[in-house]
Amino acid sequence: MAHVAPFKGTYYQTPGVRLDDLIIPPYDTLDSESAENYRKKSPYNFSHVDLALRENDDYTHSKTLLESWRKNGMTQETPSPCYFLYRQNFEAFGKKHQRDTLLCTVGLEDFSKNIIRPHENTFGKYKADRLELLRKTQYNLSHIFGMVKDPDGFLETQFESWAFEKPFLKAQGEDGVVHSIWKKESEKASEVAQFFSKKPIYIVDGHHRYESALMYAREMGAEGKWDHPASQTTFCIANVFDPGLIVYPTHRLLKKGTLKDLLWNQVEETFYIEKTSREALKGFVQTHSESPRFAVFYRGELYFLSPKHLGAAQETLGKSVARLGVTWSDREFLKQFCGVTDSNRGSLIRYEKDFEFTWGIKDQFDLIVFQAPPAVQDVTEVADEQKYMPQKSTFFIPKLAGGLIFRKLAL
Repeated sequence: MAHVAPFKGTYYQTPGVRLDDLIIPPYDTLDSESAENYRKKSPYNFSHVDLALRENDDYTHSKTLLESWRKNGMTQETPSPCYFLYRQNFEAFGKKHQRDTLLCTVGLEDFSKNIIRPHENTFGKYKADRLELLRKTQYNLSHIFGMVKDPDGFLETQFESWAFEKPFLKAQGEDGVVHSIWKKESEKASEVAQFFSKKPIYIVDGHHRYESALMYAREMGAEGKWDHPASQTTFCIANVFDPGLIVYPTHRLLKKGTLKDLLWNQVEETFYIEKTSREALKGFVQTHSESPRFAVFYRGELYFLSPKHLGAAQETLGKSVARLGVTWSDREFLKQFCGVTDSNRGSLIRYEKDFEFTWGIKDQFDLIVFQAPPAVQDVTEVADEQKYMPQKSTFFIPKLAGGLIFRKLAL
């Protein structure tokens, strides 16, 4: 199944410079204002190489900076290939959590082989951007977030033996998440590759980057040639059963002036409709729902909606997709009754994950769809059925930090 390997990690050497000031969230979570704030933190902040300076950037600036940092000793590489334990300590839903992932390389495979399993569709614009960055820099700058089914706790056993020493790298992000890295030379972790040789890997986050890396491997004639550095890309892989895998719902906010009137008599042909309260809604957005339903706030009222024709939809959509509330909110309710399509979704819908914040701005929008948090199992079941969730169905937290460990392809 999956081809997993260690790699020589590039990292910051930061005497006199705090690593806290150099790491960033993933590129696709930062708007232009946030990106500029990170750039101002330090001339060595990772945003200078991972983010575009302008639209359709060719990333010449990224290549130049990476080369200069390497030459002047600002970054250096581990002497030998390593696996890395990447641990994140954070708070969610009022509790403290810890999430461990294996940082490694994974062989790039076409999705049709069902070895690397996606759960989302991708869009050309973002793939083209990441492909150009990879072509120009020849670095894996950020990692794909993946999962593997490990019911016997093999990874946990490995991590327990690795984490006795002081972390190799440690930093804290602006959101309070503490990021720690341990490294283990490949000869001291010989069983890891064998474990993954019998397992598929699920993509949690980073579908665009994965497909860009696969396109690059094909350009280089490296697909399936594991001795070629472009045949692999970097992953952070968690155990599907890790309690530190936390998923937030992503609520849909329909922008003002979009919806003239909601025809409830037509909606009732597709959905059961039940009035509800803010208190019930607050519990709903914090607990995974076993049945496919979602909530709607419209003109000062709250409603729960659930589909009337679930059985028929299971035949056409697949059982895993049909039982998701977000499937019905996006592909039926918003599309059929609110005029939201795949082509105009980006201009009409705002996405928010925080319930209290969303509730506080509810009157600024025509309508809000509130979601229950999906389960980790939803992701694997959709991927196993080779189906796709609607766009922005999951929001795993915390995001992986950019700038801790990255990989020079050394072509």
